[in-house]
Amino acid sequence: MKTTFSTERLIALLKCLVAAYLVTGVLLLTVAGLLYKFSLGENVVEISIIAIYCIASLLAGLFFSKGAASRRFVWGMVAGAVYFLVICAVSMAVDKNFTVLSNSCITTLFICLGSGMLGGMMG
Repeated sequence: MKTTFSTERLIALLKCLVAAYLVTGVLLLTVAGLLYKFSLGENVVEISIIAIYCIASLLAGLFFSKGAASRRFVWGMVAGAVYFLVICAVSMAVDKNFTVLSNSCITTLFICLGSGMLGGMMG
């Protein structure tokens, strides 16, 4: 049975997001280990988290845009946006005081969109 283009793209997006979250998990565990071992400062941890978002969104955009025939940067942005939306959903579920319209959340949105778009252009 042949699947439609949209179903194939959705499955590809889900695979890319799973890979991006696996990378995120491994990198966050690494930062946590380094924090435990070396007592890193708060600034180092915050910068590390931003770098992890960049890397994961870039990889998601890179791999998701591989299957696209054109406008790969848009597909990369889609991957970055969905990555961000899942982060927001988990943050809202865990922290009842989480606000989507905070400066840090909007900055994270642009980081994920930009990194995903860059990954799409590289793909």
